[in-house]
Amino acid sequence: MRKQYSPLFSSLFTYCLMLLLFLCIRMIFSVVTLPFSENVTDLIITTVIQVGLMFVLPLFLYSRLTKNKAKSTLKVFGYNKINFLPILISIAIGVVCYFLNIFIASFFSSIISLFGFENLPSSSSSATDYSTVAFILQVISVAILPAIGEETAHRGLLLKGMSSMGIIKALIFSSLFFGLMHMNINQFFYATALGFIMGLSVTISKSIWPGIIIHFMNNFISTYFSFAQNNDWFLGNFSEYFSSFMSGDGTVISLFIRSLILLSVGLGLLVVLVVALLKHTRVRKVEKMLQDISRINNDYNNNPSAYSNNPEFENLYILNKIMGEYNINGLSSMVFTDLESKYNKPSLAERVCLYSCFVIGSLATLCTFIWGIL
Repeated sequence: MRKQYSPLFSSLFTYCLMLLLFLCIRMIFSVVTLPFSENVTDLIITTVIQVGLMFVLPLFLYSRLTKNKAKSTLKVFGYNKINFLPILISIAIGVVCYFLNIFIASFFSSIISLFGFENLPSSSSSATDYSTVAFILQVISVAILPAIGEETAHRGLLLKGMSSMGIIKALIFSSLFFGLMHMNINQFFYATALGFIMGLSVTISKSIWPGIIIHFMNNFISTYFSFAQNNDWFLGNFSEYFSSFMSGDGTVISLFIRSLILLSVGLGLLVVLVVALLKHTRVRKVEKMLQDISRINNDYNNNPSAYSNNPEFENLYILNKIMGEYNINGLSSMVFTDLESKYNKPSLAERVCLYSCFVIGSLATLCTFIWGIL
């Protein structure tokens, strides 16, 4: 009989294997030239990595190790429906994150440049074909596929699988690995920060879709501005204006004040939007649950015989039992009960996988720093 492994070991072992394969694929495509245009080549490579490596591999290997069906694993990864309003809130969070990322990237870029690191050009900025077809291909390879693949690997596989270590540690480690996965020190800092925000949004909403939407919006805006500037599209000069605002003429104090204003406004908006997401996901579900309990209780008190074989009464019994176990008296105490799991100390095999993921990602990221100096 095939052994069933813990979710923590299954997620870390799968992710470690994914990282090793990711490195191999990157090295192979760095020496192999495909007979296609640059955009088509990027799309092929991205499809292999994002679809095959970060979506299909985690889905089926995790399912096999935990002895679950693929459909059940998708639920574990957080592929649950969300309403229209949380989608709009997630879009807004993605827009705010884009501008916060510019600030974080500029700040840490100036710091590591003091050690001799030269910024590596990003793939979006190195594009030479700015046609509409090229834009569509870029959106698919830079925004859509990474949003699905990378979120499945980090906010699905890792964040959910590591939840037995405690939600705070799961958020920190999944965000850190997300930053290291880019294997580029120029992207590590803002990718880690973005990973934490997306992980928090996924945890709050109990669905992976806000993470996917935020990820997509961040990458899409970057791609759009790159093409808009070269094609005179709507807001084509916005990036230029924004950059001049951040680094325009002025004293060090004035630049500091500008940066502080941008950071304060961005963080303020982010807090408001995250609270709104919480209200319209977790809180809304608990409110509905309490309303159902109240309704069924009233109906049962008015006509007990009607509930002798009624499934709603069984649901009421289960809900009341849950409320008793958690000593729940109202809405506020029910919102985060699913996160109140006891901490489980990782086994030796789980710690080996955890450290291996960290070492692999760190060494690859450190290499880009060394290459930048040399």
